[in-house]
Amino acid sequence: MALKEATLQYLAASRHPEVRLNAGVVAVAESIAKRFESAPGLRDGWENPSLPWSSIMEVAVSAPGTLKEANPSTASTQLLRAGVQLIANAWYKRYPVSYTKVAMEAASDKRQEFYAPLFGAARPQEVKNGTPFREQSIQGQDIEIINRKYGAILAFERELFDDDQTGQIATRAQALGDSMAMWEDQFFSRRFIGVASTDYAPTTIAASRWTGVNGKGTVISTPFSADLYTTPTDLAPVGNVLGAMAQMTYGGVLTAFQSLRRAKDPLGQAMVVVPDTLLVSTFDEINGRMMTQSPAFPAVSGNASETASTASAGFFRGPFGVNPIQGEFALVVNIHLKAGVWALGQGQRGYVMQRRDPMEIVQELPQSGDSFVFDSYRFRSRSRWEQEWIDPRFWFLGNDGSAGLSQ
Repeated sequence: MALKEATLQYLAASRHPEVRLNAGVVAVAESIAKRFESAPGLRDGWENPSLPWSSIMEVAVSAPGTLKEANPSTASTQLLRAGVQLIANAWYKRYPVSYTKVAMEAASDKRQEFYAPLFGAARPQEVKNGTPFREQSIQGQDIEIINRKYGAILAFERELFDDDQTGQIATRAQALGDSMAMWEDQFFSRRFIGVASTDYAPTTIAASRWTGVNGKGTVISTPFSADLYTTPTDLAPVGNVLGAMAQMTYGGVLTAFQSLRRAKDPLGQAMVVVPDTLLVSTFDEINGRMMTQSPAFPAVSGNASETASTASAGFFRGPFGVNPIQGEFALVVNIHLKAGVWALGQGQRGYVMQRRDPMEIVQELPQSGDSFVFDSYRFRSRSRWEQEWIDPRFWFLGNDGSAGLSQ
């Protein structure tokens, strides 16, 4: 028996009124310890460093043996909350979100935050003798991102807690963390593309509010535009999206890479974009691995023009030819993206996850409101944040999910 468990058992068995511990507190502590076992039945949860032992002792001190047996669970609501909070936070951190590899995390301490990224400095000009230097203006963007609040309520009957032998409370508690992390990833899967979505009703994900201009002064109102990089010297529109959405192919990825390397800001200055992240849906997960990990040129489904039967061995894009993008891009798979969506860009550039308040769990007072009327425990998850584009010139979109797909 672990020392911590033995301590509680000793206090519970004590006959001295000043040190005797309420049996309900011990039951709660043992229930929480089960959640931290490395495997069911090993009873090693007491040795887990994550066990909220300080919370257990705090409740033990505040709930002596003089408490009546009629209310053992209500006497330990702080401990229950501590356990649920800890489990929910742990599962929130463990949920495999992918947006963190694409979005830049930004802290916020007010209702909204303003971003003013500046464009590159204008090119120097020759200054002839006796002539003044030409003054150059500073230009940039003015972006405002307003934080929004999200949350949910979890409620379960008191009997489930009192009689729980199946882990249902832990399952429900982890859902608080799971659902918040999942929602952030789902939100990203739609806001990144930039269009409004009702796929997760009743909450509607609004279209991106980003607007900007290109080198010709044309207003661009969507993050991905065929005209975003266009300057007065360009004979044809240049943008950060394929002219026609298409399934991901080797050629398409090369086109995206070349476009990003030629990206220009509204002043016509070349931007230093270093594409290092390939974002795909689950449809292209295997194709993405083949593209980014194969040492030899990979054959990709849907690329009939780039097969061994139509290429010369040893040449670029030919069988046995070297794969120049091997190891160049980190593959990021978002399971919530629509099938076929893919994009190439520079990770943690251009798109921001602005967090005002991290996820928190708040418990309703046990003897008030619905908790009193329905004899239940109620917990509320809450978080304030917003995701938005700051500058989409760091990313190139190949398919928004509308293109036809083939295996």
